[in-house]
Amino acid sequence: MINFPANTEKDYLQYVMKLNPFNAIVILKQLRAGKFSVEMINSSAYKLTPNTFEKGMDAEQFFELLNWNEIKKVILEKQEKIQYITMNMDEELQMYVEPIKFHDELYYAVIMSQGKEFSYISFIDENTGLLNRRALNFRWDEKYRNYNHDMNLSILLVDLDRFKKYNESLGKQNADIMIKQISERFKRLKGKNIELYHYNGDEFLYLMKHYLREEVELLANQVLEELKVPFIIDGQEYFVTASIGIATLNSEQKRDFNSLLHQAEQALFYVKTHGRAHYRFYREEMSKDFKNEVLMEAHLKRAIEFNELSIHLQPQVNYLTNEIDSFEALLRWNNPKFGYVPPSQFIPLAESSGLIIEIGDWVLEQVCSYQREWRKKGYRPVRIAVNISPMQFKQLNFPNKIESVLKKYEVDPQFIELEITESSMENVEETEEILKKLKKLGVYVSVDDFGTGYSSLSYLKKYPIDIIKIDQSFISDINKDEKNEAIIKAIISLSHHLEMDVVAEGVEEKYQELFLKENRCKKGQGYLYNKPMPVEEVIKKYLECK
Repeated sequence: MINFPANTEKDYLQYVMKLNPFNAIVILKQLRAGKFSVEMINSSAYKLTPNTFEKGMDAEQFFELLNWNEIKKVILEKQEKIQYITMNMDEELQMYVEPIKFHDELYYAVIMSQGKEFSYISFIDENTGLLNRRALNFRWDEKYRNYNHDMNLSILLVDLDRFKKYNESLGKQNADIMIKQISERFKRLKGKNIELYHYNGDEFLYLMKHYLREEVELLANQVLEELKVPFIIDGQEYFVTASIGIATLNSEQKRDFNSLLHQAEQALFYVKTHGRAHYRFYREEMSKDFKNEVLMEAHLKRAIEFNELSIHLQPQVNYLTNEIDSFEALLRWNNPKFGYVPPSQFIPLAESSGLIIEIGDWVLEQVCSYQREWRKKGYRPVRIAVNISPMQFKQLNFPNKIESVLKKYEVDPQFIELEITESSMENVEETEEILKKLKKLGVYVSVDDFGTGYSSLSYLKKYPIDIIKIDQSFISDINKDEKNEAIIKAIISLSHHLEMDVVAEGVEEKYQELFLKENRCKKGQGYLYNKPMPVEEVIKKYLECK
């Protein structure tokens, strides 16, 4: 044991650490009842902990991701020789403990090293600084597998909605910046009973100890609230939403992490297929809706061949004339095994598998065939908007493909509208060239879900765009959020100055319609007027001459 010389405690501890600058050194102070506090650490010791070091913090908290019980055992044995202890993942660590006495207080200089660089950093996500998936698995095994407490445990699995489009449009570097900004907001919600992990690329996970369900609901609502303020990347505003799946273990239930996580994933899946941007607790019947994606993809590949796809049309009301002179074509899938599969489920699957090109071509052919048929039958002419995926839009021959279909069905181009997403326009020169070719054909071009993606306002004046569609997330907050209303007004005003029409999506209430009309929005679309309808119903209700 070392006794302090006459100089101060702080000076001497710093002197001890300077004697060995290459290893991690942690100075512990022994407290009552077998407790230890961390009084000082050197720069190498920062890698030992996922937590922010504070003088006097609890040693068990500091060594949270290490085997604290084994470390404590070595300290109390006071053998003053190099010990080898086994850490997580079977890693072996050299450890030497030197007791230091100052007056009546006992300190320990804990010196640690490995044969290789410390690997505890692997528990930390490099971009966000949060604990990662590996840390979660380790902590569960160490802390919660045999957790004996009357509090319940809940997992809140937070998935950023359609974040793939931000990766595509912003690029990886800026998308990482956005993830970092999101994580900073989520960190605000951490607490004594709330842990936060960066679980995956666009997924975060809260692990919460609680007594009441209402505590979990409060946290879920706080997560959604944190995302309502836009994120600024390169001077541009971007809005992000999230879906949350929640699973809970009651105090008397077995602590099976994988089962709990699977339930949270099923709840998340339910949210994703029922509109996104909200939360749901796991219920047993959700298991029946958790489809096998591989099997579903196999069925989707044969959907056209087996005549399982159909098109519904949703009317758009012209606020100037109160007439319906345009529709949006929306895809539907009725499969013998899965039943009616929502677009929010099968469209992402089609995009990830590449099937979206074949399916998109089929939709365009069907719409053009309707136009030819309706013209021959003498129905009044209407324009139909067709959604174009980024994968379709970026094909080298895309404008030629559009021209070919128009000629095949002898369709007047002015009755076809191509809806492109903002994520399709990441390459300015390429986008401008494609759009100019499309405009030369005479078709209308619209930007779908405006305000949720990449397109800079400055780019709009450069692109030959006819219509801007305001995303329904903005419309739903009319009369609820003044900033949101200001954004809608700005989009409409900008569109007028650029001689573009504006269509508002997701109009469901009369007061929303009134706001849009007062601010000179050209058209509205939503359940206030009609849901997407089968083509036969559209013909009877809107197209046949009375």
